[in-house]
Amino acid sequence: MAFVAMGCFFTILLPALALSKNDPCIATFKAAWVRGYRLVRGLSAEDEAEIETFIMFRRMALLAWIGSHIQAPEPQQMAPNFASITGQIGKLYLKRHQKC
Repeated sequence: MAFVAMGCFFTILLPALALSKNDPCIATFKAAWVRGYRLVRGLSAEDEAEIETFIMFRRMALLAWIGSHIQAPEPQQMAPNFASITGQIGKLYLKRHQKC
């Protein structure tokens, strides 16, 4: 499946996982979503591995949204820890995906 087409289906999963920080249930949510997804359409292991990439992209987009909407109460509430947590998640992501 093309990366772009796959991405539109992953957007259903991303809001729940991107805001869950380090919740221990993330793996359970992801596994349940993948099982349900596979009941309807195929999902290769390679495509499944990209879920982490989409979650990282979603967190970076949310970080940009917080910065550009800081006058609103919701971004103000999210702002104090969101950048540092996103940075921590990003470091783990890069460590898992480095090719060297």
